[in-house]
Amino acid sequence: MDPESETEFPTALSSYSNNPLFQKNLLAEPSIIQLLCDRVKSIPDFEQQLRAVINLSKNDASAAIAATNAITILVRAGLTFHGADLRGVKIPGADLSGGQFDYAQFKGADLRGVNLSRSWLRKADMSGAQMDGVQFGELPYLELEDMVQACAYSSDGKMLAVGVARGGASVSINDTLSWTRVSCFTTPADMETMAFSPDCTRLVFGGCGVLVRLWDCVSGQEIFAMEGHRNSVKSVTFSPCGKHIASSSEDETVRVWDSQTGECLFVFEGHTNWVMSVKYSLSGERLVSGGRDGTIRIWNSETGEPGLVLNSSLGEVCCLTFSPDGRWIASGHAKGGLQLWHAVSGEPGPVLHGHTSRVTEIAFSPDSRWIASSNWDDTVRLWDASTGTLINTLSGHKDSVNSVVFSPNGLQIASGGCDRRVRLWDVDSIVTSSVEQEDQLGAVLKTVYSPNGQYILTSGQTVKQWDSFTGVHVPLSIELPEYLSVKSMSYSLDGIPTAAVVQDGTPRLWELQEGRLETILEGSRAAVQLVVMSPCCRWIVSSDREDTVTLWDLADTQQKHVLIEDGGPTREHIRCFAFSAAGHQLAVGNWSGTLWLFDPQSKSLLTSKSTDWAIAAMSFSPDVQQLAIGTANCLVYLCGLQSEERAIELRGHVGAVKCISYSPCGDWISSGSDDKTVRLWRRLRQPGDTETWSCVSTVHGFFGMIVDIAWSPTVPMEFVTGSRDESVRVWRVSSDGEDVVVKLLWGTNLVVLQANGLVLEGTTGLGAMEQRLLAQCGAI
Repeated sequence: MDPESETEFPTALSSYSNNPLFQKNLLAEPSIIQLLCDRVKSIPDFEQQLRAVINLSKNDASAAIAATNAITILVRAGLTFHGADLRGVKIPGADLSGGQFDYAQFKGADLRGVNLSRSWLRKADMSGAQMDGVQFGELPYLELEDMVQACAYSSDGKMLAVGVARGGASVSINDTLSWTRVSCFTTPADMETMAFSPDCTRLVFGGCGVLVRLWDCVSGQEIFAMEGHRNSVKSVTFSPCGKHIASSSEDETVRVWDSQTGECLFVFEGHTNWVMSVKYSLSGERLVSGGRDGTIRIWNSETGEPGLVLNSSLGEVCCLTFSPDGRWIASGHAKGGLQLWHAVSGEPGPVLHGHTSRVTEIAFSPDSRWIASSNWDDTVRLWDASTGTLINTLSGHKDSVNSVVFSPNGLQIASGGCDRRVRLWDVDSIVTSSVEQEDQLGAVLKTVYSPNGQYILTSGQTVKQWDSFTGVHVPLSIELPEYLSVKSMSYSLDGIPTAAVVQDGTPRLWELQEGRLETILEGSRAAVQLVVMSPCCRWIVSSDREDTVTLWDLADTQQKHVLIEDGGPTREHIRCFAFSAAGHQLAVGNWSGTLWLFDPQSKSLLTSKSTDWAIAAMSFSPDVQQLAIGTANCLVYLCGLQSEERAIELRGHVGAVKCISYSPCGDWISSGSDDKTVRLWRRLRQPGDTETWSCVSTVHGFFGMIVDIAWSPTVPMEFVTGSRDESVRVWRVSSDGEDVVVKLLWGTNLVVLQANGLVLEGTTGLGAMEQRLLAQCGAI
């Protein structure tokens, strides 16, 4: 098929036989798939033609190849299938990874070999579907008793050892065929690093103690402990021949031990801070170590002689490893970067950016093609080792990930974290469903609707605009560079998007429609940290490092008005601002619970109040009669602004409430939290004007805190969420009496399989592992 051809899709059934879509599976032709995705976005009729092809397959088996191509193209183009009637469709081998199929009907469908990695299948119905060879991108996770500190495969791939810290430590040995625990033993000290011997009979541990311990895998008994380090052990590894063990420590040394006798053979000195990681080359002739001093040192493991010293511009080295082919050294760093180094010359190679915090472990696939890295940002990332390109971000952990390792055959990745789980990922599915690097948004920190409700503006690594109804990316004329810290966004009443950024400590306004810098707000005494624009685009309020609050009138930006100096009487950090919809009132809250209300027009203080709440988020009700306050102690308070009545307290969140917003009608409140949920609260009016609020729905499925929420100004009961899991999601609330349902309309970066309520009655072809995985996801 010629990618440049303008292929037509005739409506007459007899004409389909010559259509290229019917001739061959296009999944092996990514350039053609991308071309057709672009056509879907630019030609509305083309989408309908593809949907017609999918429907055709219900009754015509000869349309299966075309239907497989069609639905793959639509999913890749970001089209959603929530509630779609897909009963009886024949789409074998389709790539539906990352697709959105909540409430969809797949009864009797041919789904053999379909890739459902990262798909949303909540309350979908797959009754009677053929599901032989379906890929879900992961295996059932392992549930542990406490946080997972380390994972290690045996060299034959038959065992996975998992180390758990719990005031001492326990190690479980899991059979990798059935993924069941076959043995478990405890160690007398906390453990954070572990490695199998090449013959799979022994395990070596290190941790908070100064000893390196060697254990028998069969008996679960300690063979001996190696003494010599003067501080906690950070990393241990066996030599490829199994005769030696290397360890690194907070005492700034690397030691090499005889694994048969426990004798210390060498002590390598040179690091000037903790040595965080040590690894052997595949030949065993060299050791590489990295530490907090930002250096990587290569040693001759047989003579103890020092070799190259590599100085990293990325700072503290947290972890490192050799590639199996001996070409590369990869290092992970405290600020989130990964660095590749030429192993022979020591010359720096590509720097890999993507993680947002400390890289805890790094591993090469056995063929040296891929790199996996784990991080405190709750993710595992897969990289192309030859190009440094990010292949996929693996979300699913609910807390920091401490360990990542490839299976010896390279088919799986195991990762363990503080959420007490080991997650098992299928590499082929991950690579097949790779997410383009340009689609990565970073944490989505701000969301705002245009006045007509047609667009949504979000900020993360940069500012992006979306069609609020379809989720299609609507490009702006300028992509703000990442070094500009976007603090607030708004649309003017005529729909022109504007962003307030901070550069070099000074607020600046960018008009995003034409991409021009409009205003520089100068005059702050200290670097500005927090900026919020009013919804009416008239006012900007800022606070600086000295917690001085300044109000700017955009009608005359030369005039600035200091509302609060140095944090006010309590001198506490200013945490948040909130404007009323028309900009007639401004609320200011700080960490110690002081609340101020100002009139921006007159610049006068209307009232102030001291509370015992650590204020984290605020929102005015549409009628400006009430202020909703989210707090760091997990509570929501609703404060009447025209009365002295006691605030209404709403309980339910188990993490700090980071964002809160009223619906346009004022009868609903959505709140987002550190606990990675959104709660929906509903007002009930009682006789005598008494009002009560109750939580009527909790939205799960996030893998990062919810940072911002905004309701559509024109479509009743729809709101958008922004999260640190890099997703933008639009939700619709429906209510039938007391029953309230919150459904996802569309989302970006929905990178986790969701199958709560998925119906599987009468399906064929699912193996025991797939059934176990879907049961863990809530399928029925």
